[in-house]
Amino acid sequence: MIYSLVEKNHTETFTTQNNLVLEVTRLFLSKNNDFTKLKLIDTKLYFDNNLLLENITKYEISKVNTIFTIDVCVYNKICQIWKIES
Repeated sequence: MIYSLVEKNHTETFTTQNNLVLEVTRLFLSKNNDFTKLKLIDTKLYFDNNLLLENITKYEISKVNTIFTIDVCVYNKICQIWKIES
C-alpha cells in the first residue's frame, strides 16, 4: 500500500514538472517567435544555441499562414500541441 502511494506521488510529480517545463517553453516561444532559431539536436531542443527542452521523443513543426503548430513529446509520455501565431 505505501509503495503504491509513493509511486503514484512520484508519477504525478514527474508529470506536473514536465508539463510546467513545456508550458514555460511554449510561453517563451510565444514571446520570442523566431522559429528559424529552433534546432533539434539528438533529443534536445535549442533556441539560438540555448537549451529549451531535453529528452524529446517527438518534435514536429509546421506553418499554415501565420500559425505555427508544434507537436512535442518528452520521455514518450508527456505530449503537447502548441499553436503559436507569428
